Amino acid sequence: MSQATPALVIFDMNDVVCRYDLNERLKVLSRHSGRTARDIKSAIWESGFEDESDSGCFADPQAYLQEFCRRLGRKITSAQWIEACRAAIIPDQKVLDLARDMQGQARAVLFSNNGPLMKTSLAEVFPEAYDIFVDEFYCSYEFSAAKPDPVSYLRLIERLGFMPEQCYYIDDKLSNVEGALKAGVRGHHFASYEALACEARALGLAY
Repeated sequence: MSQATPALVIFDMNDVVCRYDLNERLKVLSRHSGRTARDIKSAIWESGFEDESDSGCFADPQAYLQEFCRRLGRKITSAQWIEACRAAIIPDQKVLDLARDMQGQARAVLFSNNGPLMKTSLAEVFPEAYDIFVDEFYCSYEFSAAKPDPVSYLRLIERLGFMPEQCYYIDDKLSNVEGALKAGVRGHHFASYEALACEARALGLAY
């Protein structure tokens, strides 16, 4: 018996609708801050700061950027932060086009482990995704829980007015897919456009 077509499709961002290159982001941050890429990675990504941000420790973009600069030990502007993020993103146009196609069959949203500055900057950081998702971009900090915690998915779904069994989640990280499954959501472990498109067609989400 075929499965019902999902009513809500939830896309992860990095390494699903785009390829993400942290090294490129570090290069831009290094140029603006004067610190080495190794030191920046240690201060920001290996210190637990980004995990704290993803989990809702910073309520607004200003608080997030202030702590980012404190950890970095240098002052950078929001424009420089955005420039660094944009440098790391290579859009996957085929997956983006598939997401747009799915919007004809279901509600499609973008859900990323991220903090408040990314939430307000998507149009500049990743305009290709913004053009598709517009007001359908959600960040984990909004729900005070980050993926793969099942609570993060359940709070998103509740806000959007769906039941878990109506939803379909797509992520390149198996742990995040497993978190969605624990929340009662159908999941797809993203490995390629071709595999996702095939499953989307089987579910009635694409033709």
